[in-house]
Amino acid sequence: MTPTADANGIVVGLTGATGHVGGLLLQRLLGDPRVAQVKSVARRPLPPARSAEAATGRLVHTQADLRGPSARHALQGVDLLYHLGAQVWQGRSGAGRNGMYGANVEGTRNVVLARPGALVFVSSAAVYGAWPDNPLPIDEAHEPRPNVECPYALQKLLAEKTGAADVARHVVVRLTAVLGAHADARVARAVHGYRWAVPSIAGAAQALQWLDEDDAVEGLLAAGSALMVGRHMAGWDLAGEVVNMAPSDWLEAKDVASLARSRVVELPRRLVVSGAEVGRLAGLSPFGADRAVLIAGPLALSAAKAAQLLGWRAARTSAEVLAAALEDDWDRLPRNRQP
Repeated sequence: MTPTADANGIVVGLTGATGHVGGLLLQRLLGDPRVAQVKSVARRPLPPARSAEAATGRLVHTQADLRGPSARHALQGVDLLYHLGAQVWQGRSGAGRNGMYGANVEGTRNVVLARPGALVFVSSAAVYGAWPDNPLPIDEAHEPRPNVECPYALQKLLAEKTGAADVARHVVVRLTAVLGAHADARVARAVHGYRWAVPSIAGAAQALQWLDEDDAVEGLLAAGSALMVGRHMAGWDLAGEVVNMAPSDWLEAKDVASLARSRVVELPRRLVVSGAEVGRLAGLSPFGADRAVLIAGPLALSAAKAAQLLGWRAARTSAEVLAAALEDDWDRLPRNRQP
């Protein structure tokens, strides 16, 4: 993080601090003496471990819906806003999908009305869509084509265009799937499901990536620093850029099966997608058609632009991150956030 001209440091806004990557980012921001204060907004309270920072006033947390005026007021005029707050899971009712749109699109539009000095908007690799004709790897010049079955991807792309773009000094960071010891327990259980079988859609190539949680945080900090400085390594202003963040490698279904010591189960697309949706509606899994469709084609990102502009490269490969997740029973540890 690079401070502004204010000798006391900068005020950083953060949404989504009760989530996986947001919680780790909060920890890093509070450990940086150049950050004078962190203003956090989330639907849930922060863990008790943050009470010391809150007592000193260095951390101010507002428990609020991102769509509401209290969220906007809490973030008013921060020097830099990291917007990670989002609803990833649909739930089983129609209200769940409406709630996703409210959090992901209307929430983004609302918090940018706080007029932060700069904005790091965290988006998703899913905006590119999983399609058989995707190039490998996908760079930022490739036109996003979200799969219609994945409302999260559609909403993230809409938020990029109608929310984040309203802040002049903004950067959109498209993250691939993030894994690590602090991952959501539902994600951890799903990864361990690879020990039984690796699903694959007949006739569709797969290219899967997993980004280590610490690498993700380092990338976001690098993007925020570049915005505050106003320059990046190539000597140009980062404002208005879209940057992918992903490991340098990707895995096919057979590679995942090899790491998991299991086997690939190949099924027709219709059966994979509809079967996943039935499981979601029955409450058997949070992963429905919206996630199953993301194996319908290769979806691996190029992070060459992040390396060129920010000097950022993932320290761990997809294979290393997945292997660690499969070998370790971190899905059972209490530090994992429960559903």
